[in-house]
Parts: sequence; structure tokens; C-alpha cells
Amino acid sequence: MRALVVLTHSECKRLIARGIKEHPEVKDALKNGKIFVSRGSTTAYVLEELLGEPIDKSHYIAGQMTGDKKDLFRFGSLKGEKRLKEVVIEKGVKREVDSFKDSLQSFEPGDIIFKGGNTLGSDGIAGVYLAHPEGGTIGGIVPIAIARGISIIAPISLSRSIDDSVWELSQILGNKAIEKEYTMGLPIGLMPIPGEVFTEFEAFELLYPEVNVFQIGASGVGSGEGSLHFLLVGEEEDVKVAFKELVELAQTEEEYIPDTE
Repeated sequence: MRALVVLTHSECKRLIARGIKEHPEVKDALKNGKIFVSRGSTTAYVLEELLGEPIDKSHYIAGQMTGDKKDLFRFGSLKGEKRLKEVVIEKGVKREVDSFKDSLQSFEPGDIIFKGGNTLGSDGIAGVYLAHPEGGTIGGIVPIAIARGISIIAPISLSRSIDDSVWELSQILGNKAIEKEYTMGLPIGLMPIPGEVFTEFEAFELLYPEVNVFQIGASGVGSGEGSLHFLLVGEEEDVKVAFKELVELAQTEEEYIPDTE
């Protein structure tokens, strides 16, 4: 049996977050270890799924891409005073943290760090934009994680896919290499995320392991901008179950609306 599914950008974020909740390593860390969820539009959905409760997603963010037409300030960020504190989940218990660096000092192998990305390269590597001159959150995460062998998972939508290598682009970008008057917002660098990339495909695999999924297209107009289009192929009962749940997701998931003030 075959079925067609179209998911908006917000719905894709929810799908990814639901898939991550079924990740075997995440399940173990949620029960026995520690999980740090950095700010981001996609990681906010991950945090909701892991906690089993809603949060103010538009304020669990730092940098964000918006659609400002008046000033064309599109590479932007949420004001610091509006940002929610980042969260560590230790053995299933939520703890807000003032300093992510301090909170990571107790992390060990088996614990997990979530850091969302802005771009997904042809090399299969996710990258994150850097407006901060010292690399911001990812600049503090990577040395600790790599030195100790702590897992980084990068939840990111296939809609972020590009045709170039993130590694190569990281060498020609730079927030000090671009003239401020020639950028639509903040100048940025790009850092490759040394971790496991988790897209809609990984979510489908964990949520519907008996169904083969193909991306057949992307985007549209109006609310369909940024949408992804999927073909589901498999045994009739498996496809019907997946389709029913995805229809419910599409009908109930609210559109993510950023705070741009």
C-alpha cells in the first residue's frame, strides 16, 4: 500500500521530537542519566516530548531566522531577557540551569546533549550558525563532549538540506568576515556539529519501522511554505496506522509562531 503525507515545518519538528523520544539511548539517559537540551526551535519540541508537558517554545530559543520585511533583519535572535532558562533532565527530573557550561561539568558517557542545527550539508553533517564571537552554546558544548565522549544529538529537519559541505562552508563564513551593512541581520559563522544527525527519516524509522518512507518534494505556498512531502510504502495495516497518526498530528499541531518583538 502507498500513502502520501504533507507535513508543515512545525509538524516536522513534532515528528522529529516524537521519534527522538523512542531513541534507545535517549530512553536510557532519560531513566538513568542526564540530558541537556539547548535552546532552539526544534529542541524546544524535543524538550516538550521528553518532559511530557508544554513549554513556551517561542521563548526557548536564542538565534532565529525570521521573515522581517521592513528592516530585512532575518539572521536575528530573541532578546536575552525573554529567553527561558535551558534545561537539564536528570533521571527524568527537570532542572533549569543558569549556566550550561557549569551544568555539563557532571556529564559523563551515556549522558546526552541536544543541539539543533541550522543547516544540513551534502556531507551528512549538521551545522549551526554562530553570531556570538566565541561560538555561543555550541562553542562551549563541543570541547566538553568530545573530550569526555558524551553523545551529541542534532535534531534537524530535511528542509534544512543544502547542496554544499558544511565543513567547506565553515571555512569561508565568519561573523567577522562579513560586512554588517551587507547582511540581512547579524553576520554569522558556521560550526559543524560533531554528533548524530536526527531528521524526519530517523523519526519515521523508529516510529514506523515496517514502513518505507521517501521524500518526494518540499515546500509550497502560504502555510505550505517549508513543508515536506513523503511517500509511505508498506503492508496495508502498517501504512494505515502510520497515516492515521500523521493525519492526527497534522490536524492538531499548532503552527510555531516566533516572538519577533
